[in-house]
Amino acid sequence: MQVFISWSGDISKRCAEILRDWLPFINQEITPFVSSQDISKGERGLYAIATQLQECSFGVVCVTRENQSAPWINFESGAISRVLGESSLVPFLLDMPIKDLTGPLTQFQATDSSSQEDVWAMVKSINDKCENKVDQERLRTIFDKFWSDLESGLIELRGQQPKGQFPERHTSEILNELVGLVREQSTRLGSLEKRVESLGITSSQYPVYEPREMPTADWRRQIVSAREVSADARRRAVTAVRQIDDILGPDVVLGTKVGKYGTEVVLSAQAVRRIEGFESALSDAAVNNSTGIHLLSEEGVEVYSHPPF
Repeated sequence: MQVFISWSGDISKRCAEILRDWLPFINQEITPFVSSQDISKGERGLYAIATQLQECSFGVVCVTRENQSAPWINFESGAISRVLGESSLVPFLLDMPIKDLTGPLTQFQATDSSSQEDVWAMVKSINDKCENKVDQERLRTIFDKFWSDLESGLIELRGQQPKGQFPERHTSEILNELVGLVREQSTRLGSLEKRVESLGITSSQYPVYEPREMPTADWRRQIVSAREVSADARRRAVTAVRQIDDILGPDVVLGTKVGKYGTEVVLSAQAVRRIEGFESALSDAAVNNSTGIHLLSEEGVEVYSHPPF
């Protein structure tokens, strides 16, 4: 699987090269691309980069305080997200906390490279994109074994950064940015509601950000929830169900009921036969969305369960 690693500036480039050498230890199917190392002499650089952007399955952007507003970083990030979607692009922050990230890259889920668990979450996401995934328990063992190699390289790199050159962001600036992002999301949701109405697709009496019943023309399922379930819990449950559909599907979820103590999902017979071997991925869908899931056959027999949180 191709992983495109973007960089801008000397420190960022060396961070990208460290990741390039380290990631294949996690899963040998991973083939990282870093332009400083993987473009042959005499090859047309921009053409090679454009080709790799089209062929990659995941993108990592090596971000420093110095380069986070660099045009090239934001150009490549935009190109990757257009090809793969926002969930397949990760800003990898070398020398700053996530709260100090500014500009267009804030729309993506960033990774703090100094946090072992943050990097672990990124590694899991990359592994999930591989055709031949490494089992999660084994993946964690491999990650823990090789983490010190990555950590020591990054620590050495951070030590070469100039100190005190870039001040931390003020709380008021961060809050203003959050308000702007919330307003942008509200505008997008309003536009989506109007678009759905114009297509003649009904979504019961509830807005798109608070789904209680969601019959649609092209997604053959119905999601129903108890009234005591919060909007946030429903949202997490809907996300988990979509992930289950991606894991076992497509189009294998026949019905969903979101309850106070978990989400019941009725599966087709075909999906029930596929569950074996995907238990780890199904567990991740529950854990990542903080919801219990109970998978049932069409006859109502429970075939898999992950306890509620």
